[in-house]
Amino acid sequence: SSSKRMSEKVDSQNLIKRDRDSFTRDNVRPLNTDYNQRERRRVEYKQREKKLKSKKRKKQKRIRIVRALLSIMLVALIIFTVSAIKGSPEVTKKLIRSKYISSEVVSIKQMPNDLKHAIVSIEDERFYKHKGVDVISLVRSVLNNVFTDTTQGASTIDMQVSKNLLTSNDKTMKRKIRDMYNAKQMNKIMTKDEILEAYLNNMYLGKNAYGAAKGAEVYFGKKVSELNLAECAMLAGMTNNPARYIDHGEAKKRQVIVLYKMHQLGYITDKEYRIAKADDTPFKSEID
Repeated sequence: SSSKRMSEKVDSQNLIKRDRDSFTRDNVRPLNTDYNQRERRRVEYKQREKKLKSKKRKKQKRIRIVRALLSIMLVALIIFTVSAIKGSPEVTKKLIRSKYISSEVVSIKQMPNDLKHAIVSIEDERFYKHKGVDVISLVRSVLNNVFTDTTQGASTIDMQVSKNLLTSNDKTMKRKIRDMYNAKQMNKIMTKDEILEAYLNNMYLGKNAYGAAKGAEVYFGKKVSELNLAECAMLAGMTNNPARYIDHGEAKKRQVIVLYKMHQLGYITDKEYRIAKADDTPFKSEID
């Protein structure tokens, strides 16, 4: 009986020991594991937070540098602009009229509407909307010249009047800034029709012909007021590159582009577009 009680006591102690060991395995170790995982996650979080803060500081530093560079560039541009326009004569109607190249000056009232519309369509379609400088064309030109291999101009009719009469053909930034300045000044003292009249009377059309009146006579043997739609479109197209478009075949190709723009902008109807496009529009020299 005593031996039996001793055996039961030993069994009971062994059972308690097994339960204690089981509790340790099932509870203490996982607790330690959870603690380690939490600690690891905490360290990883701090590392990520540190990296994010570092990136944020670097980004802020880059922004400050860019802002500083833009500020320097803006100041430099202002200084350059001021120096470019310094010494420029005051833009007046009298000054512009005194600089006319053509000897055959015609009032804009005597010029066909088709000629005016053709010039605006192909040279400066927002002519009546801007105040001398077309910001939309300017931005598009800059982006095109930066990101492509082609070059694209952004000169308005107003700026071309300045180039033809007040500045020069120099391809410099100084000249372009002067033209923009002069164009803005023109719009303060002249109507759009007065500016367009100055352009039409001094545009170069090749064969030593300056102005629409001389061009109409040289190429079509007519007074400018007698030009039809097809002739107006052809004459307007020649201003882009007179040396090329004195060839009738090339002039005809250019004429079609001008007519398309006029039709696209609503200056001519479908019927007028088709008829003018089909017109041979011969030069006077070809008829003679």
